[in-house]
Amino acid sequence: MGACSRLTCQVPNAFAVEALAVIHGLRFAFELGFQSVILEGDSRLVIHKLVTNLEDFSEISALIWEAKEFSKLFEVCRCICAARSGNMAAHAMAPDGLTRREDRFWVEEAPLLVAAVADEGRRLLDPSW
Repeated sequence: MGACSRLTCQVPNAFAVEALAVIHGLRFAFELGFQSVILEGDSRLVIHKLVTNLEDFSEISALIWEAKEFSKLFEVCRCICAARSGNMAAHAMAPDGLTRREDRFWVEEAPLLVAAVADEGRRLLDPSW
């Protein structure tokens, strides 16, 4: 339905990158007017922090707090941990974003490589597609 690639500098670690991706994705979905979202991420730690009610004292706690606040803007916001192999479209988009060195947004489209990876994923789930 939509995709975005955001260039972010000086992020301290991979967990912070994953948490920032959540924030950017939720912001993008909100700006597109979605009322219900399913957030899939392949960082089990970040997804766990998003769904738990326990107070977070980690170095990404501010990012987790911001993501939780964004999630409250939706009528429904489900967070699901997806296997890295189920998140191939996002991983295909990353090099495209790095080579362009700018934020990019797509609505009802995506870069050709990303669309091809997503189509292949659909075919694996439903061979009749």
